[in-house]
Amino acid sequence: MNNYRNLIKSISLFLIGAAAICFNSCEQDFVNNNTDIVKFPPEIEAIFSTPYTANNLSCNTPSCHSNENSASGFNLVDWQKAMNGSDNGTMIIPYNGFWSHLIAVVNNDTLFAPVTTVSFPEYHKIDAQKVNTLNNWINAGAKNADGQAAFTNVPRTDKTFITNQASDLVAVLQTDTRRVLRLIPVGGSNQLDAPHYVVLSPDQNFFYISLIQEGYIEKYDVNLDYPFSRTDRLQVGLNPAHIVISPDGATGYVTNFDASGTERNIRKFSTSSPMQVTGIFQDQKMTAPHGMALTNDGSRLFVSSEVGEYIFKINTASFINSDSTVIKEPIDPSVPPNGQGTGNFKPYQIILSQDESLIYVSCRGANQVRVYRTDDLSMVTQIPLGTGAYPLLMKLTSDGNYLFTCNRNNNTVSVINTLTQTVVTTISGVGIQPHGVDFTPDGQYAIISCETQSGFDGHHPTVGSTKLGVSRVIRVSDFSLLSDRIEMASFPAGIAVVR
Repeated sequence: MNNYRNLIKSISLFLIGAAAICFNSCEQDFVNNNTDIVKFPPEIEAIFSTPYTANNLSCNTPSCHSNENSASGFNLVDWQKAMNGSDNGTMIIPYNGFWSHLIAVVNNDTLFAPVTTVSFPEYHKIDAQKVNTLNNWINAGAKNADGQAAFTNVPRTDKTFITNQASDLVAVLQTDTRRVLRLIPVGGSNQLDAPHYVVLSPDQNFFYISLIQEGYIEKYDVNLDYPFSRTDRLQVGLNPAHIVISPDGATGYVTNFDASGTERNIRKFSTSSPMQVTGIFQDQKMTAPHGMALTNDGSRLFVSSEVGEYIFKINTASFINSDSTVIKEPIDPSVPPNGQGTGNFKPYQIILSQDESLIYVSCRGANQVRVYRTDDLSMVTQIPLGTGAYPLLMKLTSDGNYLFTCNRNNNTVSVINTLTQTVVTTISGVGIQPHGVDFTPDGQYAIISCETQSGFDGHHPTVGSTKLGVSRVIRVSDFSLLSDRIEMASFPAGIAVVR
């Protein structure tokens, strides 16, 4: 009988211990006297330390999210450790409760904020009033008991910017740790403005974004902290997409990705405040231009028109459409000259080779990267990427030896050897709908922004219609996909890493 009772007791203890790995499943069995701990504000501390069950279970007891045993690496005793996130990444994004994963864990109302499905929801989910208190605290900066916000002194050279196109936000990552530090509200209308692309100024002090639905570009200071008040904004016509900035930082160019053919142009603008449009280049064959590449001296601008299926080489000194200043060639001999294209190629982005002798063009209609000479725009070769690839943005490694290409529709990244002009590997399962790519300053990792519109690839599955955005990481040395899943707001698209 005693053995039987001991067995029952052991099983009971095991079940309690198993439940304790969850968010709110731990016994309130200690008193914290550690003076080194950075404390939460009292009202937040009360939420984490209040028992929620008849067994006196709460959030921050030793076998759960405590100093002694932080389940999944998430500590709810120490504010600083909580802000550093968990094994799964960022949990609290200062100034944005809606997209903070902590809120999704404790929330159970899809009309209020995202909701995740988690094990033992009876321990994770808390009442709406407490969720609202946590949300308000995060929206005010998620400050500690002394009124300090986290991540206020992150150096400029440790920041990455990713546009969250379906949320009118730009995510700021700490490049080294890949934590989401801030989500910057962008745009100027009451509807979705859709930040599409982001580019840094040559001195790395400013970043520019295109609001592809609102028709504006905006300029922000990289060195500022929240609320990242914009430096300037400029109306630049229909569907602004890709932006490039001149080497001296004084001039920018933006494509008008207007598939209707109303504009068929790109715009030139001055970057000094107030920004102004200083020129418009138009051509009948330039229907829905998107990709651009600018030579290192800023003298030649290469442009691809996706619907027109033409590529252009423009003399920026004149920015005039004439036979003496512009070379224009179809992406393929089968393309008609009327600006309507064939729909078979759809050139999207252009990348210049390091020696500027070649351009690489991602053709999402043909599932290819095509290579052309820069002197006369004659084709060199076609690089197939596989059925259904639908390539979007590309980036060269710092040595110029490899071109990483994001293949949206088959969730892969192709790595092209630029010496042999062949695909050396295709990395599969790179998140859902890879869109953009950039490399960490040391060149060791590629960060891939993934649209994540057709599924979920984050910490926990979500319920409801809210679509969390996720970015992934690839180790460059062996082209291996890491387990990191960087959650942010919806539809990560353009990406720029400060160097």
